[in-house]
Amino acid sequence: PGEVHAIVGENGAGKSTLMKVLAGAYRPDSGTIRLDGAPVVFNHPSEAQAAGISIIYQEFNLLPERTVMENIFLGREPHRFGVIDYGRLEEDTLAVLKRLEAEALISPTALLGGLSVAQQQVVEIAKALSYDAKVLIMDEPTAALTESEIDELFRIIRELKGRGVGVVYISHRLEELKQIGDRITVMRDGRYVDTVPAAETPISRIISMMVGRT
Repeated sequence: PGEVHAIVGENGAGKSTLMKVLAGAYRPDSGTIRLDGAPVVFNHPSEAQAAGISIIYQEFNLLPERTVMENIFLGREPHRFGVIDYGRLEEDTLAVLKRLEAEALISPTALLGGLSVAQQQVVEIAKALSYDAKVLIMDEPTAALTESEIDELFRIIRELKGRGVGVVYISHRLEELKQIGDRITVMRDGRYVDTVPAAETPISRIISMMVGRT
């Protein structure tokens, strides 16, 4: 809880595949997933979500023609007298955005397609939080962001850390990991190489572990 654990490796090292196993999209051939120390088996992404594991892919899983609040609570909208209670939906969305201190940045009633990439990412994070995520997996979250947008994302990640959310963070931008990561796990050719402290490990050593040579 409250740790940013970075996963690094060359393209094809197995990072995204491993994350899809954790998120219930793929069934593992072997090995064990432990959540809060207990082994778990996920047959479907909804089971991982119910257990508190959420993933934000590089390609957002959002509907541009729907509003922010409809995206966050898609399929879980509050109902009243058999119809969607839009007043409650807006309140619930605002409550989640306030947890990220993003209520001034994004309106619950804004159309998703009119938002910037960075704002859409905040919506994805809010959606994950609405499931009470204990572990949030972020796959290349800064790939399409500007410097100022990255600063805002890092502020939100620190906010999540403070609330005890564990963040698994995949990135090829190794300099970022020194800013935001606590530990770094290196993968190569589908295998685990090592886990090292982010602050004390030179980038040159991380690169050597990734590629298998200096």
